[in-house]
Amino acid sequence: MSAPLKPQKVQPRFRRKSLWRRIVTPRKVAVLGIFAAIGLGVFGYFYVQYSRMLDAKLRGDVLIRTSGIYAQPRTIRAGQSVSVAELKSHFDDLGYAETAEATDPNRGRYSFDSNGMTIVPGTDAIVDGQKIFPAATITFTKDGSSIARIAEPGTNKPISAITIEPELLTTVSNHNREKRKNVAYDDIPKNLVNAIVAIEDRRFLEHRGIDYRGLVRAVWVNVTNGEITQGGSTLTQQLVKNLFLTSERTYKRKLQEAFLAIVLETRLTKDQIMQLYCNEIFLGQQGTYSINGVGEAATVYFDKDVSKLELHECALIAGIVRGPSLYSPYSNPEKALERRNQVLDAMVEMTFVTPEEAAAAKSRDLEVVARRVVANADAPYFIDYLQKELQTVFPGTELASQSLRIYSTIDMDLQHAAERSVRENLAALDKVVPDKKTKLANPDMQVQAALIALNPKTGEIYAMVGGRDYEASQLNRATDAKRQPGSVFKPVVYAAAIESAYGATGLPQPITPVTPFLDAPEKFITPQGDVYEPDNYGKSYTKKELPLREGLVKSLNVITVRVAERIGLFQVQQVATKLGLPKPPAFLSTALGTTEATPLEVAEAYTAFADLGQRAKPTGLARVTNGEGATVRALRPEVQPAIHPQTAFIITDFMKDVINRGTAAGARARGFSAVAAGKTGTSRDGWFAGYTPNLVCVVYVGFDKGEQLGLEGSKSALPIWTDFMKSALKYRPELGGSEFEKPADGYVEVDVDPESGGLATPHCLSHRVELFIAGSEPKDPCPIHDSSFAEPNPDDGSDLDTPPYKAPPQGDRPKSDKSGDKKDRKQKDKSDRPRRVKSDEDDDN
Repeated sequence: MSAPLKPQKVQPRFRRKSLWRRIVTPRKVAVLGIFAAIGLGVFGYFYVQYSRMLDAKLRGDVLIRTSGIYAQPRTIRAGQSVSVAELKSHFDDLGYAETAEATDPNRGRYSFDSNGMTIVPGTDAIVDGQKIFPAATITFTKDGSSIARIAEPGTNKPISAITIEPELLTTVSNHNREKRKNVAYDDIPKNLVNAIVAIEDRRFLEHRGIDYRGLVRAVWVNVTNGEITQGGSTLTQQLVKNLFLTSERTYKRKLQEAFLAIVLETRLTKDQIMQLYCNEIFLGQQGTYSINGVGEAATVYFDKDVSKLELHECALIAGIVRGPSLYSPYSNPEKALERRNQVLDAMVEMTFVTPEEAAAAKSRDLEVVARRVVANADAPYFIDYLQKELQTVFPGTELASQSLRIYSTIDMDLQHAAERSVRENLAALDKVVPDKKTKLANPDMQVQAALIALNPKTGEIYAMVGGRDYEASQLNRATDAKRQPGSVFKPVVYAAAIESAYGATGLPQPITPVTPFLDAPEKFITPQGDVYEPDNYGKSYTKKELPLREGLVKSLNVITVRVAERIGLFQVQQVATKLGLPKPPAFLSTALGTTEATPLEVAEAYTAFADLGQRAKPTGLARVTNGEGATVRALRPEVQPAIHPQTAFIITDFMKDVINRGTAAGARARGFSAVAAGKTGTSRDGWFAGYTPNLVCVVYVGFDKGEQLGLEGSKSALPIWTDFMKSALKYRPELGGSEFEKPADGYVEVDVDPESGGLATPHCLSHRVELFIAGSEPKDPCPIHDSSFAEPNPDDGSDLDTPPYKAPPQGDRPKSDKSGDKKDRKQKDKSDRPRRVKSDEDDDN
């Protein structure tokens, strides 16, 4: 019998974990949780950072990407010579819409009716931090050449003057100059919005900042090509790239771009994003300025307000976005036309327009306006100067991101007048300068010019031209080109001489306007022991003694050197440096303007002559306000005494004669009639520095490489100065003046004989009222024509028994002394005395 089977121990069956439990373990969950927390922390950190970055850039629905540089606010007065076309052009430049109906309340508008031109500023219209007038109606004269009346709309209450918004010159950018006109979404034509969406981002209304399908496609293409060739960017990504990032093609930049786009979509609506995009996009180049935004593009390409664009024009602007240079209607019209038609086809595909509408638009030519080719438009040389000044005023500050309104001192009416005067007169000079064929064939050898105009009391720069063409040469000859000023320096020498009345030179007798100096060739022994033999211009001499005044009026070189030698070169150096000029070396030739200076330095020196000895430092900055209109910095004129007020007044009187009858008399011949003073200068170049009571202007003409111009300052620089000043005083009559301001005291006016410099008598053949520092005036009557020394003249009935003439007292002038020692002092035949000489030609150096 077999043994019974023993029961076997059954091994427990192993149960395998589910795939999910094998994948999701507590450890893995913990690790993933840590990474998720880190990720969320990083996401939250960058979200907050990028949100702050965006919020700092946004103010309501208006983006202020960079600070803006504005021209001087313009004041319009009843009776002013401003035409309808000029005023319309000004408001077009400001971005005003020509419509009677309000669209965007922030945007100004204007319209015409039977009453004239009605102007309604936008709600954001600010001048120097202050809201400007609510509205005004301007009535013009019948011929439309000037303003007849300004009144309030509705009430018809007359207004004497209104101040309108200044023109935006450029934005402060770290890269280039920009021109833009911000427009509201409601002012952007629907066709333009649709054209941009159709060609740039078809899913714009669907995505939330990133088009993932487009992004995957771009990544695949870039990986297969081995380099980044496609971006797959949405309009939102393009916008944030332009606002915050660079154009480098890296994955890091793409990630930043995507993150910012997502944040921006949470901040703004699609309409707001489209508005910012349309105001930001780069759409070409005009001269030295980039065209940014559809508002500026509409003006540049079609001379229209953006709201007036037609379908074919909208398609062209949208097509330019992808490549402003490649699709430029000026340089590549065929490609531009092809691209425009491609945009129209895309609009048909998106059902934005019908095939018939697209076909009608395709039948149109590009129809862009002629490219603006006026050189130096929008004061490029001045903007360069001002941006350097801003770096000094705000050292280490990133101005581009501060949303500032920077009001400059530039007056665009005067600036345009300066550019026109330089351009037209240089064109005339091109025909007469020596070797003109060679120089015209080589642009580097063309004659150049610079003009600087400023307020002598504050130093505010009203106009600046640094050359004939900024695109061809960015050298600012007004501020950076040092040249020998020639005789423009001579007033410094004569001012030093007049200052001798205050004992600065240690001379036994002060030099006065009637002090005689011999006008004849002379060999001078310099302090260095050399022989210096200057010539008058044209080697013309009277070989007679002439009063100090005539030395400057006739620009006589030898007399000027004699004056410098007598007062001492140290005195000349001292006065020059006080006037802001570079310190000249102690050479006799210094008196003739051999020490180089810039036109701006010369203009600064001449402010002291125009403003009773007070030198004003030039500035291009008037006021800086923040985005809310609060003043950050206001103009603080830097003025300091340079010479005595009486000296400045006397030298000004000398230079009035320069214009009235001296080397600058050509200004009067060209129709300039205002009260003014000035001095010509000729070295290798041509100069003229002149001023009215309220405006100083200096003009330089010459070659960059120092070739001899071959023309006097009176024939090269003076015509530019004259034409500019005539226009400037037409636009702003207050910059002229009926007369120069006189010192309160310290000087006397004395009636003298021009030949002898003595007090005039009834027997003098001529006389003039001369100015003297009080105490330096002549005490004795004219020794030539005084009756006590003259032979009896039977024709006039005089005889030796006639009592000696005593000039009537004037001011604090002492009465003449008639003591007997006069006969011992002056017993000369009249034929030996110098006579007043009138030159038939301009003697200038």
